[in-house]
Amino acid sequence: MLRKLEPGSYFGTTTSLYSRDGLTVARTAYPPHFVIPPHEHTNAFFCFVLEGRGTRSWRGRAGAEAPMSLTLFPSGHEHANCWDCTGGRALHVEFARPWLERLRDRTRILDRPTDFERGPPVWLARRLADECAEQDDVSALIVEGLTLQLLAECSRSREDRSSRSSPRWMKRVNALLQARFADDLSLAGIAADADVSADHLMRMFRRCNGITVGEHIRRLRIDFACKRIAESDEPLVDVALAAGFSDQSHLTKVFHRHMRITPAAFRALHRRRRLLTSR
Repeated sequence: MLRKLEPGSYFGTTTSLYSRDGLTVARTAYPPHFVIPPHEHTNAFFCFVLEGRGTRSWRGRAGAEAPMSLTLFPSGHEHANCWDCTGGRALHVEFARPWLERLRDRTRILDRPTDFERGPPVWLARRLADECAEQDDVSALIVEGLTLQLLAECSRSREDRSSRSSPRWMKRVNALLQARFADDLSLAGIAADADVSADHLMRMFRRCNGITVGEHIRRLRIDFACKRIAESDEPLVDVALAAGFSDQSHLTKVFHRHMRITPAAFRALHRRRRLLTSR
């Protein structure tokens, strides 16, 4: 018989971070080589990978095993998980009936499983994790506001995916940007690689991805910097150069504009979090 997990249960070692009016946020640690058998949950929830590499698998067209960054699991949706040789930690944002009833018909995003790999949904999940780690008397307002933004951005991202059909050459462009986001790329050079004109690339990229090529590259650099800053003690100037920024000052300016926190403060938060979880 398929196991159905009660609210707040995620197999690993879970620490509650926030709980109010049907919205709960928790952090869960998973041991190395941890295999979670098929199961379902009572409530819908987001799983945001903080450390390590975890995969999910479920039935259906997009149900093959895939790595998680930010993944939405609907209520009653059968799935399985696996954590690699280092184990990992994840943030869970769970929605119970009282919180859903307040939003009425604005929670359709929670009805279908979806993976979000980058962009605003991932940034907001990271900000939510940081806020829950350092709470004060206004944290409740901030947590709820970030959660509403997260739902809105995930809904927008899903609509963008379903309403836009990408030409075949767009996959090549996305692969190029993913591999060389730290390089000094030009629109003409990217277009030449895809064998299209620069203006056609510019129009189609925005229509298919919702942002410009430059904005996409900046997001890739920020995502890269976040991971390196959180998981290493590498000097920030080296992180900046590896991510494609001109210097540490440039990294700090862009990072703060997008993450609402400096790289140094972001690293300090993750250091404190690692210390707390290692005790």
